Amino acid sequence: MNNPKQSVEKIEELLKAARETNSLFAHAAAFAAITALVDKLDRYFKEKAVDADENVERLRSHSAAMLGYDITNGHSIKQHYVWALDAISGLNDALSRLRN
Repeated sequence: MNNPKQSVEKIEELLKAARETNSLFAHAAAFAAITALVDKLDRYFKEKAVDADENVERLRSHSAAMLGYDITNGHSIKQHYVWALDAISGLNDALSRLRN
């Protein structure tokens, strides 16, 4: 992975854009792109920062639930969005620690 920071930023952009529409196609496209990016981030963090693993899994789970590709466990789309953003924040923190 050339730039994990760019991948994290792109995931955040995709989640925001998907949140602003109810289009099944847009959600499917965002889910596919996010899944590919999260898989790359997962491999990157397993090599560089194993402690980020929980946030990778949280991002994977909450983004899938938000986009309709996993169960919501009774939580709102908005709540899953907030949890996904929290996971992104944790990944950004891990990236900052790696740069220092």
